[in-house]
Amino acid sequence: MHGAKTMKDFDIDQTKPLEFLSSARERMRLSLHLLNLDARQKWDELEGKILSLENKLGQEAESITEATANAAIDLTGSVKDFVDNHVRHIQN
Repeated sequence: MHGAKTMKDFDIDQTKPLEFLSSARERMRLSLHLLNLDARQKWDELEGKILSLENKLGQEAESITEATANAAIDLTGSVKDFVDNHVRHIQN
């Protein structure tokens, strides 16, 4: 299924942002009760974006657009920041 890259000038493994986001959603489900209300609301917003992106990726299938790939990368950064700021310090 994984053939040659279809997008020119786009040098990134497109599966990794999605794997990260999926893993982050799973981890957050386990940690949600530890967050304060503001953090939970922020997570709900991020999770909505993740679900929307997953939906879009499913629709685009083999021909993921650069805009969608960039959205995945941007969202990955936002989720990483959220986890770093709201989760890591309460788990350690």
